[in-house]
Amino acid sequence: MLTVNRLNTSSKGRLLSCAVSWIKGAVLAALTVSFTAPVWAQDAQLKDSSFVALPGNKLEVRFDFDQPPPAPKAYMIDSPPRLVLDFWGVSNELGTRQMDVQSGQVDSLSFAQAEGRLRVVTNLNEPAQYRTFSEGSSLFIEFSDAGSNAAAAAPIVEPKKVAGPRMPVVEDDRTRVQGIDFERIDGGQGRVVITMSDDEAGLDILEEGNNVVLNLIGAGLSDNLEQRVDVQDFATPVMFIDSMVSGENTTILIKPTSEPYDYMAYQTGNQLFVDFKPLTAQEKADARDLFPFTGEKIDLNFQDVSVRSILQIIAEVAEMNLVISDQVDSTAGNITLRLKNVPWDQALDIILKSKGLDKREVGNVLMIGTSAEIAQREKEELESQQQVKELAPLVTDYVQVDFRRASELKSYIESAKLISERGFVLADDQTNVLMIRETAAQIEEIRRTLRKFDVEVAQILIEARVVTASSSFEKNLGIRWAGSATGSINGNDAYITNAVNNNDMLVDLGVSATSGFEIGFVSSNFALAAELTALQSDGVVEIVSQPKVITTNGTEATIESGQEVPYQVVEEDKTTIEFKDALLSLKVTPQVNPGDRISLDLTVNEDSLGQILENGERAINKNQVETSVVVNDGDTVVLGGVFRKETRNTVNKVPLLGDIPVVGNLFKSRQQSDSKEELLIFITPKLVRESLTVR
Repeated sequence: MLTVNRLNTSSKGRLLSCAVSWIKGAVLAALTVSFTAPVWAQDAQLKDSSFVALPGNKLEVRFDFDQPPPAPKAYMIDSPPRLVLDFWGVSNELGTRQMDVQSGQVDSLSFAQAEGRLRVVTNLNEPAQYRTFSEGSSLFIEFSDAGSNAAAAAPIVEPKKVAGPRMPVVEDDRTRVQGIDFERIDGGQGRVVITMSDDEAGLDILEEGNNVVLNLIGAGLSDNLEQRVDVQDFATPVMFIDSMVSGENTTILIKPTSEPYDYMAYQTGNQLFVDFKPLTAQEKADARDLFPFTGEKIDLNFQDVSVRSILQIIAEVAEMNLVISDQVDSTAGNITLRLKNVPWDQALDIILKSKGLDKREVGNVLMIGTSAEIAQREKEELESQQQVKELAPLVTDYVQVDFRRASELKSYIESAKLISERGFVLADDQTNVLMIRETAAQIEEIRRTLRKFDVEVAQILIEARVVTASSSFEKNLGIRWAGSATGSINGNDAYITNAVNNNDMLVDLGVSATSGFEIGFVSSNFALAAELTALQSDGVVEIVSQPKVITTNGTEATIESGQEVPYQVVEEDKTTIEFKDALLSLKVTPQVNPGDRISLDLTVNEDSLGQILENGERAINKNQVETSVVVNDGDTVVLGGVFRKETRNTVNKVPLLGDIPVVGNLFKSRQQSDSKEELLIFITPKLVRESLTVR
């Protein structure tokens, strides 16, 4: 008879203690099994747990066993508030280590199996009173407010200290836990530091559920250190650190977050360090590639035991059916090994490789035989399948293609080499039908393949918005002088003139004015006139181009709008006319990713006609962006932008006169201009849902 005792049922890592006994005396003498902890007789099993709210702000928790349970040994902790119950000789068969209550005074229940007892820790929201009582195979715990009169009237169970020696007050030679600290280190790592009085304590590290449990064997713990430490504010992979007495040992339970992490434990002198490092999704995948074993962790310690016996133990741990070839006994024989805390699939791989065996998994059935036997069996199966293909009768079938072209799917079938030399496939795009002549089994395989390709392809609407905004400001100020003078020199008439009322100016620093005024002075032999001119203009231009295009997933689409500009090309005294495109265009290839995220390969052009050149040809202003982006369905992304600003200040003046302070302004003209141009490109992809299609 084969017996396997499981101490817990965590999927991440569980420690299995195995006891194997056989009726035949020869096998019994050969088999020894190593236990991590002493074996206790399991008199009762916890089968179920539940809770119900009672009137008067009370809560009743119920435990159902397979037989009347033993009386629990209990004690209460005030900070943090919790009730601890120890059931000696009881095993946990709930299949879980945590039960959320979140009602009344109780937050949750935690179940831990260790040293032949089941420990139930009740995490309380606030200090509370309780009483326990049994009915048949059930044990009830009733919680009430600490100040409740009803609770005071009920028979309250006095808290009892946990079984096993605790840290004595007087000094002795026993190892003591002196401090439990936590710190955040570089890279967002969390470090738990356990300081002990010496380095004599043993260490056993287990992973139970999502917790890392440190068992300090032979170390005592004082009352003030038996508590929960909340370290969530440090933003590391560690959330809580629970310290508790476990018989003559100390147990420290470290609860990490649900995010991926890795940990490393090492000891220096009397200090034990446990570092928790956060992992990215890629790092976790890399670690899985380096260590692909994910099975339940077990302990195996055998001396000269038959390989068949060990394979039966592993199959029971893996909860798989087992088929072992008759050649395994004669080929593999016996084995001696010691494996501690290794995944069962790694242990199986080690045993098979060391004995020249191999395995095949079919559903939940594990088939094990020699490598040569399995290879020969697979070779025979392949030869049999080949004979079936060569001898099976051919049939003709017609497959209607719904969403793709028949000729396109035909090329897929031929590229996949699904058509044998005896068969053929024809495609008719007009009726979208494939004619296939093959064996019945091969036609079914072809149909399964076509069902993967002949599916409705998603359609995506891509909308682009090209915004071109420009603003300009220009300010000009100028002056023009004219005048005349007459007189005599040595009795002779002389004159200096520049007509005031025509365009012949003494000083012309004027501008093409939209406004201006003239002032003048006239006497019998002297005239002077000045004309002030000014110009100021503001302009704002905004151009919005909005090309849209719809296409199927993975298919390139292009939309263009614009004009062709002719220009002359002279080659070998021969003149020809060619054309350049000035286009607004959108070229895109979309790809729908998981989670309705759309990958886009984009090319956007926004061209415009520029100025006329000296040779009479027209320049083309080009704006283009070419990129790849990933956008959520319906979201808008800014692909990029170009901002251009130009500022000009020009001063024209009469030499010397224009440099005279203050007065020199009468012999100057000023021109000031500012211009800004900005280009922004927006892209919005949208999946065309079925509900929006026109039927």
